[in-house]
Amino acid sequence: MIGVILWSDPAAEKAVIWCEDHGDLAFLSRAECKVLPDAFFDVGDMVEFDVFAERNVRKVNRVSRLAQSFGRSLTGHLEQTRKPQRARVDVSDSAEIIPFRLNPSARPIPVPVADQRRRG
Repeated sequence: MIGVILWSDPAAEKAVIWCEDHGDLAFLSRAECKVLPDAFFDVGDMVEFDVFAERNVRKVNRVSRLAQSFGRSLTGHLEQTRKPQRARVDVSDSAEIIPFRLNPSARPIPVPVADQRRRG
């Protein structure tokens, strides 16, 4: 599979990879991937790797760098992406909305059938 490094910690030799299949992110660490390049991956590097699942987490083994800083623009776009805001509705010319408030004292409390038999 091919992916782009979204986050990297060279000191701990760990990284998070966006995958070309648009599935879950894949996690790279020294524990699962024994052979790593001398210069660890940077954010934006394009990598090719094998992926396996362990306890519903995608992990990486056999990884190699295809291009350096290739996906910098991808990480920049992801940082700028915001949650869509709800469209505001103009209600200035709509009918008046009267809130419905239930008066608890005006509503009878239902008595379960089993309780009525014991009392009677």
